[in-house]
Amino acid sequence: MKIGLWLRGFAAALIGGAVTSAAQSLAGGSVQLKQIKGAVIAGALLTVGAYLTKSPVSNPGPDQNK
Repeated sequence: MKIGLWLRGFAAALIGGAVTSAAQSLAGGSVQLKQIKGAVIAGALLTVGAYLTKSPVSNPGPDQNK
């Protein structure tokens, strides 16, 4: 596994979660900075958590699943 590729995926999950959550918060009518910040942080943490759950770093290889 290449660490550079893994780090790009990690960064994409972090940024994607933050941007998506901010967009959803704004679309929902929230214009208070505190609520948008909370949504950005929560979205980033959730997507990074999902990425780490499915990443090759935390999962055993195919021959170790037996």
